Amino acid sequence: MPIVAAMASSHSPILFQDTYRGWMRWFELISSGIPQPEDVLLQDEACVTDWIRRRQQAFGRFEAALEKHRPEALIVVGGDQFEWFSAANNPNIMVHAGQEDILGFHNYRDFDTEPLAKFWEDFDRFGVRLKVHAEFAEYLLGGLVARDFDVSISRSQNPRGRPQFKAPHALTRTMPLLMPRLDIPVIPVIIKTTERTSAALSGERCIALGQEIGRICAEIDAPIAIYGSGGMSHDPEGPLSGWVDQTLDTWVLDCLDRADFDQLGGLFSFRSAATDSGTGELRTWLVAAAAMHAAQPAAPCQLIDYFPAHIATVGAGWVLWEAEPRSSADKL
Repeated sequence: MPIVAAMASSHSPILFQDTYRGWMRWFELISSGIPQPEDVLLQDEACVTDWIRRRQQAFGRFEAALEKHRPEALIVVGGDQFEWFSAANNPNIMVHAGQEDILGFHNYRDFDTEPLAKFWEDFDRFGVRLKVHAEFAEYLLGGLVARDFDVSISRSQNPRGRPQFKAPHALTRTMPLLMPRLDIPVIPVIIKTTERTSAALSGERCIALGQEIGRICAEIDAPIAIYGSGGMSHDPEGPLSGWVDQTLDTWVLDCLDRADFDQLGGLFSFRSAATDSGTGELRTWLVAAAAMHAAQPAAPCQLIDYFPAHIATVGAGWVLWEAEPRSSADKL
């Protein structure tokens, strides 16, 4: 049956602190020594407190959508920042179809209290355990290969990049807010997002991948949701740390609202300092959007929230697609 819901959001570690102090501590860690735009000085404690509330509401909308549609599996599209992978092997597209639970971490409130926590050292507090829907993942693998996508296959977890982090944070960081009970099995689809190389998926190829995922899911007799993890514009720890390309973010959101995939296909067609960074995580948004559009062309894109959080070094955004038409209450 067609995909019943799609969503995409940012996952900057700073966003998951519940205090201004926590935000500032993460900001100083990421941006130390990098010249900052003047906008950083305007984002004070009152501003951050409001953003914390809005972050909670945005993920609450995602949680409500999953509760409403009750998918049997959640496809999670995300990058790997040398967690599972290393310089020895870094595929463009990988689908994980293992039988074992995925273990990873969130970092919710790790810098809010004293002493500062290293989330990877405390699984009891920060650990995330996700079930895998291996059957659907195998079907997705076969379908993608049959449709001319040379997909890397994973059936076991053997982190080679930063093994202490276990699973990629794109898979696990947002999960406690998106589905607090961690009760929906996932299908991890890992793509290159932030690697500074021309050997990464273009926007056009991301859209093609999403369209085929949507068509394959329509062949499965069960409701499925899809989530794109990462973005929007940001360059954490890079030369553009603290910089937010609000013009680019607004353009992407407008194109998603109009389902203008011709325009979105031009993203990542050439290398630029503006997109050859964390902004590359927008590839996951393109996959999720195209999958939903292929499955449910009439489903509108709902902009849940967006704010240019220089102090979080990210354009923070949340978008949602559902099968039912949008009501006036859902519009900003």
